[in-house]
Amino acid sequence: ILSLQEVYRDLSGDELRERQEFAYEACEHMRRRTLNPELWPTFGVNNAQVEAMLPRTRSQQRLQHLLFSKIVPNCKKLGLLDHRDGWLRDRFTEMGILQYEDWSIDAEELTIDSAIAAEST
Repeated sequence: ILSLQEVYRDLSGDELRERQEFAYEACEHMRRRTLNPELWPTFGVNNAQVEAMLPRTRSQQRLQHLLFSKIVPNCKKLGLLDHRDGWLRDRFTEMGILQYEDWSIDAEELTIDSAIAAEST
């Protein structure tokens, strides 16, 4: 992140917007991918039902935590959350992942076992 912060300081507004859009698309893709939308219709299950139920499950919450507790704070450190009109902040709010913006986690805490242990306490 430190190296990227130096590079991002020199980017134009349009280049920063491109990075915002990329970050959003990548996060949205990862979030949707964890829901497996191509799988459920095969079993006769409506995707809307899965999308309404699955994010509330403990395992899905852990997975989302592992994914976004590192991405969202780093987007903030790079100035992407609030660039121009806060476009990325609004998208992350809609996705329900903005609560991770101030998380500070080291690599040791990102293991699945650590996440499970933290959830259990």
